[in-house]
Amino acid sequence: MTAFESTEQARAAAARATVLADIARRRALFTSAWNGRALLVLADLLDTVALSFYEEVPAADGIPTDADLALSAAEVVAVQTPGTGFPAQLAQYVTHAVTLRPLVLPDADGGERTADDARLVTALETLHGHLAAAATEDVAQALLEAVLALHDKRADLAQLARG
Repeated sequence: MTAFESTEQARAAAARATVLADIARRRALFTSAWNGRALLVLADLLDTVALSFYEEVPAADGIPTDADLALSAAEVVAVQTPGTGFPAQLAQYVTHAVTLRPLVLPDADGGERTADDARLVTALETLHGHLAAAATEDVAQALLEAVLALHDKRADLAQLARG
């Protein structure tokens, strides 16, 4: 058996998954039982992602198979429980460290943006630019905290709009 050594990019992706898992665990302390359970599931899935980046040989795209599966499952949880404040495309925040694909923003519910949502989207676009250009992984992880806070605000705004 050969020893596998993860790359710097894989370790960065693992660190980002860990940051997101920590955010999910913190949010679980202050939310409804339904959203709290979903947040704990998200945290567990993101822990699996982090472990996979450290221990698993990546596929051709640089993403380990177990990480890809866990990220897909996490996105399903995020879609099914929008009250968690985690975006439907949360995987991009982890995989960006490896793939460097452009970060995308989800559309507003119903396709229309309120003035408040437009301001949040503008702020997210700015943070996405900073995240893509982050000089160090520590800076990227701090930016992730801010990005997820804005996604949470967008989820709250969407909830208010739904009534």
